[in-house]
Amino acid sequence: MRDELKSAASAKTGKKFAEKREYLGYSLDQVSDILVINKDYLKAIEGGNYSIFPSESFAKAYFLKYRDFLKISNEFPNIFDFKTSKNKMKIQQEINFNEKIDLFSILIYVCLIISLVIGVYLFIQFPDFIGQKKINDEIEIKNIQNVIDEPDNQNNTEILYPVDQENISSNKLTIDDNLLKLEFSGECWIEIYVDEKIVQAQLFKADDIYKTEIVMPFKVIVGNADFVKGTYNNTNIDFMTNANRLTRVNTVNFSNDKLD
Repeated sequence: MRDELKSAASAKTGKKFAEKREYLGYSLDQVSDILVINKDYLKAIEGGNYSIFPSESFAKAYFLKYRDFLKISNEFPNIFDFKTSKNKMKIQQEINFNEKIDLFSILIYVCLIISLVIGVYLFIQFPDFIGQKKINDEIEIKNIQNVIDEPDNQNNTEILYPVDQENISSNKLTIDDNLLKLEFSGECWIEIYVDEKIVQAQLFKADDIYKTEIVMPFKVIVGNADFVKGTYNNTNIDFMTNANRLTRVNTVNFSNDKLD
């Protein structure tokens, strides 16, 4: 089905044709017989819709013949020029759309080609860098794993018994006073008592150092006197003299500013 070929001007002109025909007293059948024009063509002219005509020249010839019969002065409407303009505009829009699609496709291909060229260039120019980066990443991952798997060698790590914090906190003074410092050269456990209550029990290893602030009276029991040296208020502690000959356990009492 053809698109309707009609405009406001063609409809207005067609209305004048119909009014003049009716004024003259003719029917469409009578005009069709007189002018030898198909009745449908006459209806199309009066309706202002020229889509029924096979061409503009054909429509214009029937229009002029009908106009002369009615003796009116209306000009043939530029309806076909309007259709041509619309078709040209539609075609141009389609061309512009296709050009945009083609341009977008070209840009995509160009970007892909540039990316491929850059990638090949980097691979050729810097193969060592790419390989070294992979090695560095593997080393970094391995170092992180080693840190995760590495045992905690910090001092004072193994707690054997809960600590009575109430007794310790009541006996702490400044950092320069009443400082008990123990250094270990081998595996040795210690126990610290305040008022006959154990406040610290811990196992130490070689190179561990233990420090705490505590006021007298208190006592320290060491599990192996051979592997521990210490000071209290910067005074050396003798763990060796009274140590058990077999077990090497020794108890040192701190009271009245004297070591027992």
